[in-house]
Order: sequence, then structure tokens, then C-alpha cells
Amino acid sequence: MVKKSFHNFLEQIQNTQRQAIEQVERVQSDRLQDFDYQEDPPKMIAIDGSNRWIWNNPDINARIAIIRTAYVVYEFNSDFSPPMQILNQGSQDEAVLIAPDNPNIHTYDQDFQKLHTEIQRIIGRKNPLGETLSLLRSLAEFKMVEELASNYTESLIVMDGALTYVQIKEFEDTIRNIVKACKKNNNILIGVSKRNITRWLGSELTDEAVMREIARNDQKMMYMDIPTIPKSQQKFPSIGKTYLAKLHAKPVKTFRVDIYNPLNVNDNKVLSHLAYYSQVNTFPGYPFPLVDAHTIAALLRRVPDMYNHELLEVGIQLGFTEDELLQYMITHENMETDPFHRYLDDATR
Repeated sequence: MVKKSFHNFLEQIQNTQRQAIEQVERVQSDRLQDFDYQEDPPKMIAIDGSNRWIWNNPDINARIAIIRTAYVVYEFNSDFSPPMQILNQGSQDEAVLIAPDNPNIHTYDQDFQKLHTEIQRIIGRKNPLGETLSLLRSLAEFKMVEELASNYTESLIVMDGALTYVQIKEFEDTIRNIVKACKKNNNILIGVSKRNITRWLGSELTDEAVMREIARNDQKMMYMDIPTIPKSQQKFPSIGKTYLAKLHAKPVKTFRVDIYNPLNVNDNKVLSHLAYYSQVNTFPGYPFPLVDAHTIAALLRRVPDMYNHELLEVGIQLGFTEDELLQYMITHENMETDPFHRYLDDATR
């Protein structure tokens, strides 16, 4: 019975996907534009982040987590061997406390409660702890971007993920400062998403799948712009323009690329700059500096007992027993990740 159901389910999926691909090939191929390498790109500053729950007290639904943000700075010169050289790197760790049921326990000011309420509205669940932590990590990443955009000039500042944010004061102030710093210091801000499930192109396939299918047999680097989406249809507002991009002739995958370009440089040229940094054979089509930033950030998840000693030491000083502290330790997280994220994790271990 179960096997018969599997057959029925997979057949439906297969037929729907085939029909969607046929429609895509007829309708969407005229949206593609190709591009090539141009002059050597400016410096690239890549930022990524990671987070991990470390301690949970279920009696009052209070959790402690660690957020890590990491960056690397690269330059590219065709005369170098290899052409990419790392100039600088760094990371920052911070602990956050999330206790949505108790307003007397908090990490941030009342804006944090507004953040959690906004996430509840968007997600449609009463207690979205994971989403709250993810958005706090996103805020930490944007704050690192703000600092780097203020200290570096004439650079590509590339984040992991879309250039989207939540409409609360701390996010909006940070975005406003980033925009100001990029304009002042002639920086271009870019977001590269490991995973994209939007359907703004009107297909039953995701936009990323649309791009993959119509560019599958073409050996050129290509991109497709995404139509402007009304704000009423967006869960989160964004800055810049959105593209789907194939940054290598034979890429590991295509990516959503958001570009905030205050310099009014042709976005075709900006994508060419990205492509220069995306030539490493292990990750063709993905900017290698983001791989390095990911490696530094992901160390937080790969060392399960990182910070456990510090938490035990402080807890015992406050009068907790060792047993009380240990029973609430979180040593493993069952995280669902997309295939490329798993590929990136496995390849950088």
C-alpha cells in the first residue's frame, strides 16, 4: 500500500515538473542575458554568520544561544598566482537570551519584543524561537556589514543571503547606516543566497529552478533580472535589485544575487566582478571568499562544547548546581539544511 502511494506521489511530482519545465523553456528564455569577464574586480569583503543553541531552561521557556559573525577580505589580481589573495579576516561571538513568555528576561530593549511579535505574525506560529534566533543572527551580520562598509572603500561587500530585513527600528537604523556608508565610501553591497524558493517568475517551479532549466545547456555565464515585486507581496522588505545568476560556465548551481549599487556601475559589470571570485574548481559559480567566511562561522556548530565550560563556571558561581546546568545543555541540534549548504559544510570540514 505504501509503495503504491509512493508511486502515485512521485508520478504526480514528475508530471508537474515536466509540464513546468516545458512552459519555462517556451516563455522565460528571452529574459536571459549573458556576460563575460571584464577588468579585474575590486577587493571583496565576504560576511557569513552562524548560530547555536547552548542552554535551555524549559521551566520558564528561556534559551541561551551563541551567534558568530565572520568576515574575510580578498583581493584579485590576474598577475598573481593564485590570482586571489587573502588580506584580512576576523570574527565576533555574542551570547543572546530568548525568553518570549517572560518580558522581564531579555537580551535587547523592548524592540526585541516587537521583533518576536513581528516574526509571530509573519511565520504564523506562537513561539517561533528558531526564526527569532535566525533574525538576530541576520541583524548581527548586518551590523558587521555596517562596520566594514564604514572602514573599507571601493569594495564589493558580499553577504550570505538576501538583502532583506525586518521592519523594526534596530534593523532599519542599521540598513540606513549601511546605505549611507556604501554611498560615502564607494562600496557595492551584494547578497548571494545559498537557497532561494521564491516564485516571482510565475512558474510552478521556484525561480532558481527556472534559471537552472533554461541555462542548463548553455556554457555561457548568464543572468536574469527578477520583476519588481510589490511590497505588499513581500514578507520582508529588501534593498537593491534582484537577479538570478550563473557565475560560471559549469556552476555547482545558480544563485539569487541581490545588488545594492549606489555607484550606478552597470550590474552586468558587478556580476562579472563576482564571477572572477567564483572560479575555484571546488565551488564553481560560488564566490570563494564566502566559502572562507562560512568555514570560520560554521566552526561554532562543529565544536559542540564551545562555551560550555564558561557557562558552567558562571552558573556555579551564581549558585546553580552542576547537574542543573548540565541537564539543560544543548549538545546537538537537528538542523534541516538545503543541499548546497550541506555540500558546503561537508567540503569545508
